[in-house]
Amino acid sequence: MLVKSNYTVFYNPKLEYKNNKKINPNFKGIETLTHTNIGSCLEGYIGKVKVRKGIDKSEEYLNVFKKFINRNEENYTLKNDAGEIIGEMNIKINKINNWSPSYEQKEDPSHVYIDELRNYSKPDTPYYRQGLEYLKDVGTRLVQIAQRRSDETMCNGNIKLTAKGESKNYYKIIGMVEEFPPEQNNYGFKFCIRNPNIMILPPHSKEPLSQIQGGL
Repeated sequence: MLVKSNYTVFYNPKLEYKNNKKINPNFKGIETLTHTNIGSCLEGYIGKVKVRKGIDKSEEYLNVFKKFINRNEENYTLKNDAGEIIGEMNIKINKINNWSPSYEQKEDPSHVYIDELRNYSKPDTPYYRQGLEYLKDVGTRLVQIAQRRSDETMCNGNIKLTAKGESKNYYKIIGMVEEFPPEQNNYGFKFCIRNPNIMILPPHSKEPLSQIQGGL
């Protein structure tokens, strides 16, 4: 059951194709988020994302649900057609309006911060929920949604998160870097004075994230 404004809507994935066909006669397939302005969507079901099954890598589609937490905080949840939660994340939109370039901060620091990023179907994580079929690309799709929201809110596609140890290499592959890399003293020793697991995807390296596995 979805709640949108003052209306209660019951979501039936089997009727989605028929409903979209009535609204748009040219609609021929599954309604993904490819051309959706996610920020303009109300709470509730907003579309689908394509993922892969872990066993044979065949395609499957998950339903995306949006929920407002606070004025600049949102939750996105991916569910299968049985209503089981496969993955989710919270985001916080940090738009800096009075920024101007400086020697220490050459790029706009506005960003979308990702928190509580979860794939509950992945067996080798502490968040695994017994009985769920393993699905790949769940985390990637959620991060792509966060990047879309960053673009929509004029944060230049910049995203930020605190990486877990086992996922840090993946974030580096998609172009993210440590916000606070180790510093080197006069004796050649490197050391960290701030959290080395805070990763950012700055505007100049925002791709290829949006295109991974075909994008949203």
